[in-house]
Formats: sequence, C-alpha cells, structure tokens
Amino acid sequence: MQYTQFYDSPLGRIVLACDDVGLTGLWFDDGRGGKTIPGEEYEEAPHPHHAAASRWLDDYFERKDPGFLPPLHLVGTPFQCDVWEELLKIPYGQTRSYGEIAAAVAEKRGMPQMSAQAVGGAAGRNRIVIIVPCHRVVGADGNLTGYTGGLERKIVLLALESADLGGLYLPKKKPAPADAEAPVLRNHIDEEEDPEGDADMKMREVFAKLREWGTGLTFNRTVQLTPEEGQDPPAFAVHMTMSAVKCTWKIARKSKFLWKEKWAFTVTNDTTGEQAAEEEYPSCEAAAERLIAAVTAFENGE
Repeated sequence: MQYTQFYDSPLGRIVLACDDVGLTGLWFDDGRGGKTIPGEEYEEAPHPHHAAASRWLDDYFERKDPGFLPPLHLVGTPFQCDVWEELLKIPYGQTRSYGEIAAAVAEKRGMPQMSAQAVGGAAGRNRIVIIVPCHRVVGADGNLTGYTGGLERKIVLLALESADLGGLYLPKKKPAPADAEAPVLRNHIDEEEDPEGDADMKMREVFAKLREWGTGLTFNRTVQLTPEEGQDPPAFAVHMTMSAVKCTWKIARKSKFLWKEKWAFTVTNDTTGEQAAEEEYPSCEAAAERLIAAVTAFENGE
C-alpha cells in the first residue's frame, strides 16, 4: 500500500508518496515530474515518512542544504536504481553532466563505458524529484535539456541552490543535522520502463566481453568495435589472417530499435570478397555466441 499526502511548495502543490519502508514518490500535483508505481494502490493518509520529507522540503525551500535524507525506497529496475543513487551523490548547489553520471555507473558495473542517453532515460523516470536531484544533471555543453517538472522549475531549483548558471542555456524549442541520515533502500521491478536504455546497456556489456575475449586470440588479427560511440548501427567485427586466408566475422544490429532486437552475423573472405550467407539472431548475446564459435573454429583449423 502507498500512502499519499500533499505539500504546498513555492513551485506548486507536491504529492508525497511512501510505503512503510520509505518515500517512494515526490511529484508536482499538476502531473509534471514523478510517476506512480504500476500495480500499487494509493490511499491519502498521513505517515511518518511524509513528515520527514516535509521537514526536508521546509529546509530546502528556505534556501538551506537540509543536511539529511528522509527514508527513501527507490523502486525501479536495477539500472534505474544505479543511476538514481549516483544522482543522490551530486552535492547541493552543483551540477553534473549525463556523461559524468554514465561514467560513474559504468565504473560501478565494471563496464568500459555507458550511454549518456540511457542515463537520461533513467533520470527522466525518477519518481522522487527534488530529493533525488535529477534537476542537477545537465548536458555536457551546458544544455539544460529536459526536466519532467518543467524547465522553468529546473532553473528555479538550481538558482535556489545558488548553483553556477553561467555556462547553462535553454535548449532550442523543437518540440537537519539532528536527523540521522536514513538508509536508501531500493526495490527492483520487472516492468520494462526503459527498454531502449536497458537494451543499450546489455549490448555494451556483451561488447565489453567480446573485447576481453578478443585479446586472447592468437593469430595475426585486429579486433575492433565498430562504429565508434554514437554511430549507428552498432557492430562488432573480428579481422583475422591465417596463412593466405583473411577473414572478417561481423555481427551488426539490423533493427531500428535496440529493444526490438534483430542481429545479423556474416563471414567474409577478404581475399576473394566472397560473403557467406547472412544469419539472423534475435539478440546481441546470441549473435556474439555465434561469432565466438565461428572464430574459435577458424583458429582451430576446423
């Protein structure tokens, strides 16, 4: 059961939602920012976690760093929770870029890199606005980008914290110490709220494993991830020479959307230019397994 209560802020009425573990939601009553938890029942009733959140908001809107966190219960996918926990580390009055958050999440997960776009998707699904400060995340070039509570609120929140707004710009329109800090608990949900971001993360994990595997290949070869970050479609190719035979094994995404995966596997004889029949796989993982098996067979002279 989720319990809700209202809080009147200078930026409009706010809905506070919690369960017995901690605060699960904070959003503006005009429907901008925050989301309810699918399948949960909501009842308007007071709860001690509401009182803790209200004390935090009282201090915040008096232009003070509250210095504590009310009990929080982060409810989302594992990736979303990782992003939200990094947002909680951004100090009062400071900003971070989506790329910086992506790098921190990638390091936590033992990955070489992470998509800033995937981080943006997770930040946009933050249910506890202001306290989990997605308003402190900006583009690498200073673009304020989107904010579910509205860009005007994002600017006000940063100004209220006396953040440096000097290098920031709006995107072009196209379309209390006495309180002991409570633990932040997280609860994973199975729903695919960010299928594109989650699939992108999975693909990068697979490519990282492929690169690690590629360092163990024994013949004169080049292993490369192509194309570079941000290009499309993603692909991974192994180029190998054995005697007079030069071959390229490649997997490449065929589908427009990552979360509607369709991957092609091809083998090309670089000496003759002949390409084997293209095979199709439903996931990056399956295509990667086929690539590894084919290259291993070639290495073994099969």
